[in-house]
Amino acid sequence: MIQFIADRYLAQKLKKVRRKVGVMNFSVAKSALLVYDASNGSVEKEVRHYARFLKEEGIKTDTLGFYKLKGKKDKRPEDELGYVYYDKRCLNAFGFPKDSRLLKRIAKEYNLMIDLNVESIFSLKVISTLSNSNFKIGRAKGYQNQICDFTISTENNKLDYFLGQVTTYLKMINK
Repeated sequence: MIQFIADRYLAQKLKKVRRKVGVMNFSVAKSALLVYDASNGSVEKEVRHYARFLKEEGIKTDTLGFYKLKGKKDKRPEDELGYVYYDKRCLNAFGFPKDSRLLKRIAKEYNLMIDLNVESIFSLKVISTLSNSNFKIGRAKGYQNQICDFTISTENNKLDYFLGQVTTYLKMINK
């Protein structure tokens, strides 16, 4: 029941989102937002590697990583320059961000937003859906088919392969 209400609320909030939609490639894009599950160490490593790659391409990159706490003594990683982490305590009862760090990133206009959410974490869905980014990219499955401007379908579920495909297609796009 709560999930139904949260989905309806998200649909209402989506109607109010006003973003400037446009196709971007690596030569045009100046900023990017990577949205992902930071709970997995290998995913974190891949995202950091890709963020470094984007920065080398001249794209200012920010990340938003959801960290699922594994116990009462577990703590999410500390924020760093360009890397913001959040956990359940930064969300309201319905899974919507209430932390100002998250709300600022959602409202900021990025040229690219890449949704790396594999396990359909609701708060990452909310962030991707409400993001003010110009060009949203994600996997061709689940909610990403509805909210992303560009989806990539792959049989290979490995993150590094997906990011390679994103790079390939963003370099192919002509402006």
